[in-house]
This record gives sequence, structure tokens and C-alpha cells, in this order.
Amino acid sequence: MAIKEIDNLKLKEVEEKLEITITRLNKLQGNILEKQIIDNSDFLRLMQISNSTAKNWRNKGLIAFCQIENKIYYKIKDIQLMLDKHYRSFKY
Repeated sequence: MAIKEIDNLKLKEVEEKLEITITRLNKLQGNILEKQIIDNSDFLRLMQISNSTAKNWRNKGLIAFCQIENKIYYKIKDIQLMLDKHYRSFKY
């Protein structure tokens, strides 16, 4: 076997291992984001909206939330879902 063929085989092996690693990392990252929550103040800063706007979105059912006593929480995945649902692509 030529050195070039051996190097290509090793390179292909490394590429396959990298693909497996990337797939695993993406899965782990997705799982972490699904479980991550933020409170209302972080949501307001993230979306750059007022408290009344957030309240309107909750009342209209635009964003899912959890309320424990006076504290409101949002799941990151629900925020992403809301953004995806209302996304409008750019038109020329």
C-alpha cells in the first residue's frame, strides 16, 4: 500500500470519528436546551420587550409559560418554538 493510500484511510477514519462526535454533541446540546428555563426578567431582556408585552403574549397564548406563585418561567424550547412559528422568510 502506498503511503498516500494509508494517509487517506487514516484521514477517513478521523473524519468518521469527528462526525460521530459532532452528532453526539448536537444531541447533548439539544437535550440541555430542552430542559433549560429562564425567568420573566431574563425573557424580557432576551426578547427586548416590556413586561406588558410579555403579559399580552401569555394572555394570547403566543408563548407557553409556567407560573409558580408570582414567578413566571419559560422553557428555552418554547421560546424557540414561538419564534419558529412566527418566522417569516425574507422576500425579494
